[in-house]
Parts: sequence; structure tokens; C-alpha cells
Amino acid sequence: MQSHSRALACVALALALGACSQRAPRKAVVVAKPVAAKAEVVPQSDPDAVVQSAVVEPSPVFDEEYHGPDQGSLESVTALFARGYIESAMRETMLAAVHSDYPLLGMRDVRLTDPVSKFLTSTQAATTAHDYLYAGVQRRLGRPLSPALWAQIWQGLPQQGRVSDWTKQIKRVLAGR
Repeated sequence: MQSHSRALACVALALALGACSQRAPRKAVVVAKPVAAKAEVVPQSDPDAVVQSAVVEPSPVFDEEYHGPDQGSLESVTALFARGYIESAMRETMLAAVHSDYPLLGMRDVRLTDPVSKFLTSTQAATTAHDYLYAGVQRRLGRPLSPALWAQIWQGLPQQGRVSDWTKQIKRVLAGR
């Protein structure tokens, strides 16, 4: 019985190996038909044609110079207020205020976490901040504010607070609260 099963296993193995070693059917080869040659078209010269030269015009060079209003200027601050960039407008206002006393400071020296007293170092600095914020708030609201109303708003700004506190207060004013 074992000899029959062994013989049967050998036959099954031989059939399996034979099936694996058969070649795959070939695809039929299609013979390409020759295409008749077409007459060559000779281009006629066009009297309105534009002649292109081999010289390529240089692409415009990126100009890294900023062409907007000067940083810390009244124009820049009011433009930032008009666009709704209140934090940036406050930083530029503080920069403009402190520039009268410390002209070498830049925007990187003005942070929202800084105390307002760092920038309002003189009467001239306080007046600059007052005028810039007054103009900016009017520009954002799109209407003039009475000097009496602005005086109330100015008095409501925390004199010992941070720039971020002033920003929050100005945002409340702009929101009508």
C-alpha cells in the first residue's frame, strides 16, 4: 500500500512540475504595414511674423526692499488698524512713541508682553502714542471720534499695564463694548 501511495505521490509531483515548466502562450506578431510617404510641406515666409532672437530677456530680479509706509509711521499704523492688525498696530505705535527718546530701537524690541511704561518714557512719547492710536481707531471705525470720547478711551487704558492689555482694551472699543 505504501508503494502505491509513494508512486501516486511521485506521479502527482511530476504532473505539478510539468505544469509549472510549460511555456506561456505567445502573442501573435502583427506585421506593420508600410505608410505611404507624404509630400513635405515647405513653410512660406509670413510678412507679419515676429522674428525671435536667441537672446532671452532676463527675468525681473526680486526686489527685497520694502516699498510700503515706513515702519512706525502714522501711515503704517493707520493702515494696520484699517486691515484689522491691531497687535501689529499697537507694536508699531509703541515703537513710534519710544523713537523720540530711543531712536535705535526696532520692532524686535517691542513685544506685546512689555510694560507700556517702557515705551511711554516722556511726554512727547505719550503724545505720539495718543495721536497714533486716535488716528488708528478712527480709521478702523471708519468715522471720526469726538475728542471727549477719545479722552475717555485714553483714560481707560491701563497706564501700568502691558502692551497686550492696551491691545485688548482697544479691541473692546472697536467691538463697541
